[in-house]
Amino acid sequence: MRYTIQSIKYIAKNFIFLFPFVLVPAFFFACSVDSISLELLLRGFVDGSYPSLTFGQIFSSVSFLGFTSWKTVISGLLGTVTLAVGASLLMAFTDRHMRIGKRGYHGVFSRLNDNILSTAGITLLLLVCYELFAVILSALFFLAFRFTNFVATVIFCSVAYFGMHVVLLFVITLGYLWLPCFQDTGFHTFEALKYSYQLCYPIKGKIMFHQLVLLVVAEALIAASVFIPGDFIVPVLVATLLFSYMIMLFCVRMQVVYFDLAKIERADLKKYYAK
Repeated sequence: MRYTIQSIKYIAKNFIFLFPFVLVPAFFFACSVDSISLELLLRGFVDGSYPSLTFGQIFSSVSFLGFTSWKTVISGLLGTVTLAVGASLLMAFTDRHMRIGKRGYHGVFSRLNDNILSTAGITLLLLVCYELFAVILSALFFLAFRFTNFVATVIFCSVAYFGMHVVLLFVITLGYLWLPCFQDTGFHTFEALKYSYQLCYPIKGKIMFHQLVLLVVAEALIAASVFIPGDFIVPVLVATLLFSYMIMLFCVRMQVVYFDLAKIERADLKKYYAK
């Protein structure tokens, strides 16, 4: 948990600088959450109505795109596009701050041209991996909902939920530091991927476990947000804050791990550097 704690501390100290980078994509991702389908799925386990759920409803409850409404699809796509831009700027900011110890936006936006293509590529790849995960998980849930035994359904869904998360995070961990390795070293695409794997290999199990804990907690909070009383604004506001923090934590933690494993001294931790 050392990397996670360091990342949380970094976000707390620099929240005012980081938050503008993630606010817009977080809002679009919050709008892409199909709260109706997600609530039906969760209530189905409570009142036993899950057999009536269609595959589309299950998929829409776990997917960023959903495909049951043009609003969720557009929101998910806009979230992906703006995330590529926001993450590019956030990575540039944290890299500059950790490398020379100076905060602020000076020089950050000028690096957008250098970072945008690599960040967009990784963002699109992560979206594809997640949507494939959502399809398989939804199919497994739909299969389990055909069981006549409630206990068997719950056990199967639990195993499928955690098992698919492990598979998803295993794939992500293979290239966990791909983005900072590519942007920092100047390596070609697959050279940066190989370097990322070499850096992460000794601790890939810890990275997966900590990512699993964070992801499950985040999903539980987002699921709980759909039951918040109020109109459309309140659940979206809560989900926006959750997505904002998730994006910041993922990117900052990536940089913290990279600087440590690559043996790069972090200037932001030195008090004698001007902030």
